[in-house]
Amino acid sequence: MVSVCASHDFSASSGYLQYRFGLKGAPELVFPDLTKAAPAASYVQARTLMFAGGGGGYLRFINGQHHYIVYTAIGKGWGAKDGVAVEKNGQLAANLECRDVPVSKLSEEFFSHANLPADRDEFQIPGLD
Repeated sequence: MVSVCASHDFSASSGYLQYRFGLKGAPELVFPDLTKAAPAASYVQARTLMFAGGGGGYLRFINGQHHYIVYTAIGKGWGAKDGVAVEKNGQLAANLECRDVPVSKLSEEFFSHANLPADRDEFQIPGLD
């Protein structure tokens, strides 16, 4: 299971935004550790995507040399693409597509409310090239 969890009070100045991966109730990875959490803008970047007949968005969680990119998009000719891509040292290490219909709140409104910086690396959804 891949989840992006936010506290009820999440905003640019309060609350938390966290990436979780693993079995429900027993995650393998939780980032960041909330006891050490800095403002989300220091470890998350975001961007909306534009495609013919659709669009999407993603969050890039930056944990040293590992980046976890949670994405959702739809486009004419290829349909919906949702999942998480893992990059290590700038190279794609894994791409796990969703098997079920995701519940997503990723949007420009959400990114602006949280004052998340734009992704500097401009993520490309795997398999669309």
